[in-house]
Amino acid sequence: MDGTGLELFLLALAAALWPLLLAVVVVALRLPHPARLLSAFLAGALLTTVVLGMVIVRALQDSRITTSSRSTASAAFDFTVAALLLLTAFILRRRGRAEPKARTGPSWSERALRRGPALAFVAGIVLDIVPGFVPFVALNEIAQLHYGFAASLGLVIAFYLVMFVLVEVPLVGYLVAPQRTAALATRFNEWLGLHFLRIAIAAADVTAALLIVRGAVKLVRG
Repeated sequence: MDGTGLELFLLALAAALWPLLLAVVVVALRLPHPARLLSAFLAGALLTTVVLGMVIVRALQDSRITTSSRSTASAAFDFTVAALLLLTAFILRRRGRAEPKARTGPSWSERALRRGPALAFVAGIVLDIVPGFVPFVALNEIAQLHYGFAASLGLVIAFYLVMFVLVEVPLVGYLVAPQRTAALATRFNEWLGLHFLRIAIAAADVTAALLIVRGAVKLVRG
């Protein structure tokens, strides 16, 4: 795997820990028929992210970010996303420190998933119109390669397949070994529910720090 491929893989793993995506996994795994819900959500999510991802890649390929002052513009892109991730971590910390409030009802995503695969598919579309901030860094990297349509599409699909790994792994498990997967998923979901905020905050902080370092290196190299 070359340097760009490794970067895209690591960015996809970081994107997999986006809070909204983690929340969907937590909700789906505790509802009846999780395989149906996860498969419907994944279908909607992949459809949305791949289509919009290719639109963004093609737009970036013709923009100043990839055609002039490449290092400076790319570094600025990294710094911007890093700032957004730090803001996300700050908001999540405030949420964690706030005095717990009684819930007035389930979230929109939870209500959608409870109503079955059709609305889970819709949730996959709506929630992944903006699937976090990290994917934009990866799409910018793909655009800078200036590959043709087919090669760019392959990279975009590969990126999002890795990004949705927390949806895909239990889904495959339910299809191959449903009883064993159900037991493992219950334990995993309990752990994920307890550590949800810590995982999301740590992922945002670490990714932001790496993007800042990467952006600084780009500026030094010119």
